[in-house]
Amino acid sequence: MLSLKQPNLWTEVLIFYIVTSIGSLVLGIIQPMLGIPGVVIQLTQFGPTLGVLALCLLRSLMRMPSLATGNRLWPHQPWKLAAVAALSALIVAAAWVWYSLNGLPIAYTPPSSLSHPFWLIVVAQFIGAAGEEIGWRCYLQPMLQNWFGVLPASVIVGVLWGVWHIGIFAEGPGYALLFILFAVSISVILGELLRDARGGRLLISTTFHALINLGLLIWFNEEDGNRQAMGTLAVSCTLLAVILIVVGRAVRKNIITS
Repeated sequence: MLSLKQPNLWTEVLIFYIVTSIGSLVLGIIQPMLGIPGVVIQLTQFGPTLGVLALCLLRSLMRMPSLATGNRLWPHQPWKLAAVAALSALIVAAAWVWYSLNGLPIAYTPPSSLSHPFWLIVVAQFIGAAGEEIGWRCYLQPMLQNWFGVLPASVIVGVLWGVWHIGIFAEGPGYALLFILFAVSISVILGELLRDARGGRLLISTTFHALINLGLLIWFNEEDGNRQAMGTLAVSCTLLAVILIVVGRAVRKNIITS
């Protein structure tokens, strides 16, 4: 067997991304065959989990160090769970207020009108979000963060995450760019919240991800290619990301000087 002491960073990222993308494609093809409704859960969300599993297998075969994915469930700062709940609500509320002020129609979907019980959709959304976050925020973010720092790593993860949603390009370049900005801003927000995290990466990122998805499901029609909806959400998230970066830097600077 081969034996390597240090895996090549970009080779590992490339392998992860290729397996994640191909795995998501295959899962997307399989889903209708299994009769699993997309409004409940999308199997493509488990592509990043397959990417991590592939790297774990590769490292084992090549006798590399085990893959660190931040498996400790509970965060050492439990208040961050409340923070992600508040931030996700703030993003949706800010977009809703902008729509209201400009007289734009809000595509509200009552939970009772959905084709499946809302409690089932909520549970499935959390499971699906976890399937993604195992790859994006539990593996890729901390690995890149060790090399480049929190903000650059968050931007890289956000771009890769956004482009991975390949369906956005069918809605045109404008919509695709807005979605990628949306993904990058969410990635930056989570990067700030998970800075120096000692556990709870999966729980915090999954909670934020799932709540955002549920908010979009009920209040917006951005998946229909609506650039107003996507743009409003992207700007709301970007402003919040900038605020968190500025506040975070001020807090850390105060801690250092005090």
